[in-house]
Parts: sequence; structure tokens; C-alpha cells
Amino acid sequence: MQITSDLTVTIQKLTSARSGFAGTTQPMSIKASMALRTEAPVIRPGVAENDTEYDLFGRFGQTAKADEPAASPARVAQGTTTTAEDPYMRAGKANYGELYAEYTRFISSMVEADRQHKDSTVARYFIPAGETQETVMAMEEHDYMWAVQDEMEAAADRSPQAQANKAISNQSLTYGDSSKMVSDALFSLQKALPALNAALARLEPETIEKRSQSIGDDPKRQLLAQQLARNDALSAKSNLRYVNGILKGIASGFNTVTGDILVRNDQGQYQLGDFSISFKDAVMVTSKDTFKPFAG
Repeated sequence: MQITSDLTVTIQKLTSARSGFAGTTQPMSIKASMALRTEAPVIRPGVAENDTEYDLFGRFGQTAKADEPAASPARVAQGTTTTAEDPYMRAGKANYGELYAEYTRFISSMVEADRQHKDSTVARYFIPAGETQETVMAMEEHDYMWAVQDEMEAAADRSPQAQANKAISNQSLTYGDSSKMVSDALFSLQKALPALNAALARLEPETIEKRSQSIGDDPKRQLLAQQLARNDALSAKSNLRYVNGILKGIASGFNTVTGDILVRNDQGQYQLGDFSISFKDAVMVTSKDTFKPFAG
């Protein structure tokens, strides 16, 4: 699917070029969809002082074999889309069990690399839409983990049970409930924009150049500056994912959006645009309203 969202373009530029992005003032259509989530990023875990890792999935203590494809009991239960000859999972085809196993395998492999103080590239067996085996191996660790996370949720959403639950939930949703949730989402969006704009500002080419010049030619300090730039890029992508997830939630179910919730101003910063949001053709909120968090 052709993705035209301004947020998508920004993330793609951050992924492919560490030096920031060049943007112009343009609206962002809420209807342009992206497989982005709203949760905080999964930061590559490190080794604790007592050599016991924080184990979210119960597998971090296991030794991972980077050259083996993902495998789990869930794959047997759900059926597999991979074979010994072709161990690669592809967007739209991989099932949840395969993706979950790949996700935990990849993280545990990175933990093992940390334990051994290695900076090796771990094999990757999921290929997102539009990518190849070669480009996937060149992806940053977090970009790959996020891609697997996104596909896991998409695979779960494709199940008949999830579709049935979604239909039931939508049918039981009232105007009042939807209005409160949309107001809460817009409130969260307003709170998130300053952090997003600040993160993107740190990636402006002029800002990066000034920082590079200010630290001189010391190789160690230059390496530190490069690490800071990578951290800034990761922070910006995390904020973009969070904001776009909010926008997707607002436009879900029976909600319809007229106008642009986000636009870019002359300084290239994101701000609320001129819009109205309706529930089954009944207007709930507009850009002229004051948004408050849903406390009920």
C-alpha cells in the first residue's frame, strides 16, 4: 500500500539518514494508515550488575543461536508459514506464534551478545512489506523489533476471534463513550507534541553540524557525538510512533475525521490543525474545543 502520511515520511527519513530531515509545511491526513503502535519503545536490554537480566518473556537467560529460525509451540498450534528451505516470514502471511518466537529470539540473542560484550549482527527472519533480506539485515535493532511488534499485532487482529470482538466492541460503543475517549486522546496528543518537536529539532542538519564543530577533532568526543545523534534519532522515532498511534486510535471504529488533526507550521513543527471528529455523523469535538483527560 502506498503510504503518504507525513509522519511516515519523517520516520522513513530518520531510518535511512541519521542527519535529520528536510520538511515543508504540509497537512497530514489521518486516514493514511501506518502499522505503528502507541506503547513505549522496547529498549535493548543490558546485563544487570548481578548478571541476572530483566526477563519479560522468561527466555532472556537462555543462550540464543543467532543462525536458527524462530520456533515455538504456538507455531505448531497455529500452523507455520516457513520451511527449512525458506525460514523467512513475510508481512501479511506470518502468524502470531511465529512472530512472537522471532521477537523473543531476537531480543534474547541481543542479550547474549551484550553478555559476551560482542557487537555482532543477529540474524533476522521477518521481512516487512517493501523490504528484502539484505535491507532487513541493515535495519537498526529497534527498527526491526518495532517492525516485528507491529506485525504481531496485525496478525492478532486478523484472527476471526479478534474481528468478532472488535465488531462487538464497536456496536456497544456509545456517543458519550467515544466522545470521552477522543477528548482524552487529543489531550494526550497535545501533551506529546512539545517532546516530539524538541526531538525532531535536535536532528536538524544545522543542529548536528554545530554540535560536531563545537566538540573539535577529538576522536573519542566525535564518537560520543555520533552516539548522541543515534539516541536522538531513536527518541524522535519513538515519539513519532506514539503520536501516530494516537491518531490511528482517534480515527478507528465509527469515528470520522474532517480536516487535518496535525499540520506542519512554517518552522517545521507539528501542531494541531483545523478539524472536526464525528461519531456516526454526529460531531463530537472540533479543533476549537478544550480537550480534557478522560477520568471516568
